[in-house]
Amino acid sequence: MTSNQSSSALPPRLELCKVSTDPDPDYDVPLWGIDFALQPGELLLVRLERGHLNTPLADLALGLIEPREGQVRFNGSNWQRLSAPRAAQQRGRCGRFFVAQAWYTALPIDANICLAQQHHSQHPRTEIEAEAAALARFFGLPGLPLGEPTKARADDLDRAALVRAFLGNPELIILERPTRFLYPEIMPPLLNALQSARSKGAAVIWTTYDAEVWEEPALNPSLRGTMFGSRMQLNREE
Repeated sequence: MTSNQSSSALPPRLELCKVSTDPDPDYDVPLWGIDFALQPGELLLVRLERGHLNTPLADLALGLIEPREGQVRFNGSNWQRLSAPRAAQQRGRCGRFFVAQAWYTALPIDANICLAQQHHSQHPRTEIEAEAAALARFFGLPGLPLGEPTKARADDLDRAALVRAFLGNPELIILERPTRFLYPEIMPPLLNALQSARSKGAAVIWTTYDAEVWEEPALNPSLRGTMFGSRMQLNREE
């Protein structure tokens, strides 16, 4: 565990309290009875079944869908009890690598990357762009990409998506199969970025179906969750 002792006095970064969802054609499976809490600095590594790669877990964690049963809390606040403006503000403190490419095609990639931070933070645009450019180089791009998302290579878009996920020191980071096009070369910078984010108090959910990622010791997860249909078997690491 990378969280320090003082974090125990804080509410968990993320709590899913006996959460179940309704079947939905947007997801491969619903979820039943998911129950865990992540403190600042903790990482939940989730192993997916190959036929069930698209789950509601990330959308639940960000309050984008309402559970049929249970509650989802971010920093102690129930997503469903927040006003729309407050919920949007809270999501500005979260980073996400999406299971499917999620880009506004009317905007260039650099604008896509910086959009949430420019909208939700008080940092000057030049400062946001400078941080994004540094992260882009860190993840193996020559600089902040400027082209149209539809004309970029899949691996470059995934590197750009990692920049977007880590930009602005988010408090919750959700990585949905982030190594799919980039394994194994992305692992060293991604593990370093992850360690830095966790040391600053970010909680992380990482989903994968790759045995190599699941068995990577440097990930140092706090919790491991194995999906069996709609249920998750959870084990806390020693």
